[in-house]
Amino acid sequence: MTQSLPSTPETGPIALSIFPTFNGIDGNLSGLAWYQWWLDQQFSTLPTAFYHLIPEDASGSNNGSTRILNTFLQFAVSIKAQSEPGIDRIIEDLVQIKALKPALEEQDLRSCRTLVFAMLGWQTMLYQPSFGTSPPEEFSITDDFDGYHGQAFLAFKQDTSSAKRNLEDFLMGFGLVMPPRNTCISEDIEERQAFDSVSTIDSIELNASVLHDIAHINFKWIDSLAAHMEYNKAMNTLYLFRYPSFCAANLPQSSKTGNDETTKSVLHCCASKTANSRQWVSEEDVTDFLCEVLLSYRLLFGQSKEARQYFRRLVQAQAFEDIPSHSHDPLLPLLCGRKSTDLFGHGKERNTYRVARDFPMLRFRIAVLKKQLAISKPRGWKELWRDKRDSAQWVTFWAVIIIGGLGLLLSLLQVIIGVLQVTMPNSHS
Repeated sequence: MTQSLPSTPETGPIALSIFPTFNGIDGNLSGLAWYQWWLDQQFSTLPTAFYHLIPEDASGSNNGSTRILNTFLQFAVSIKAQSEPGIDRIIEDLVQIKALKPALEEQDLRSCRTLVFAMLGWQTMLYQPSFGTSPPEEFSITDDFDGYHGQAFLAFKQDTSSAKRNLEDFLMGFGLVMPPRNTCISEDIEERQAFDSVSTIDSIELNASVLHDIAHINFKWIDSLAAHMEYNKAMNTLYLFRYPSFCAANLPQSSKTGNDETTKSVLHCCASKTANSRQWVSEEDVTDFLCEVLLSYRLLFGQSKEARQYFRRLVQAQAFEDIPSHSHDPLLPLLCGRKSTDLFGHGKERNTYRVARDFPMLRFRIAVLKKQLAISKPRGWKELWRDKRDSAQWVTFWAVIIIGGLGLLLSLLQVIIGVLQVTMPNSHS
């Protein structure tokens, strides 16, 4: 049975202390209330065998959830304090402060590595760890993508010996879980051509309503930030991250104390420490990635009237299907269902976006979507009416249809009148 995480009336849920100061929806932590529930669910998936790794007196309590939470919080402190963090180095820190028991056997070391691997996933939400689906010698990620291997996850597993690496090299073992700027690693010729050719986009030609109505793309809401806006061509499915307030909560805050460790997120600790690294993201890139994700909800939903209506009518309920209402992210409907909203001072809405400038990290994923739209043609009159990607062409087409239709109608009326004029005198005679 899942137990609630401890909290205090003054500070709110203790688990939220891993985030930089939250400048959220209403200026406090209420916008992240869902995270406490979500974390409860993750703790409930942890096999009880892992609980023996944590000393009973680590938090002054024998309660399993409380002990796990204490180690979870100590993990955040450790990773923020290290200059080049890695799973094994974090384990050493946790053992030293008695948040983990020393690993006396190889099996215990593998278990400690798996536990720290899980906590890294829970605190970054880049991936969800999977337990019991692979041998103990492997780290495994939950496959919520119907077997699809995209840019984010080229692999769902890797050997536990990779725990010796720094986090930059370790995470790259799965894929580009945080894509570098303006990077395309696809070997598909058409996708590479799309990446090179797509320079601008706007919310009229690329939004959720058009993607659904014209390209018949389905939307699947996921808990993995890394796979946000990945497109599975085989399943015709676009994956979207359901918790945008997580991105807002991890944006860096100005420090009043001068202590950088209290104002950066665990996500930023995963950045490259190598200057001008082109294979992995810098701390600045992490911030830009979070901003791009927030702005992408506006592009897909918020900036288009039809897409906003589509979100409120169908998509909003799907985003949190089977999730209690108190655990929904209140920021999602604000970004997707309102004509205008605050982006926390990060990111700028535009009528037309230059992808290399405004979405350098999501550029490849956006280019793939635009390519899919380009080869999708409306089916039937209803889709023709909804397809407003080229407004001038849309107006011209329907003007021709309407004017031509009126012309045919007038010609038909003239024929009828002419027939009546011929037949009526004959009937009188």
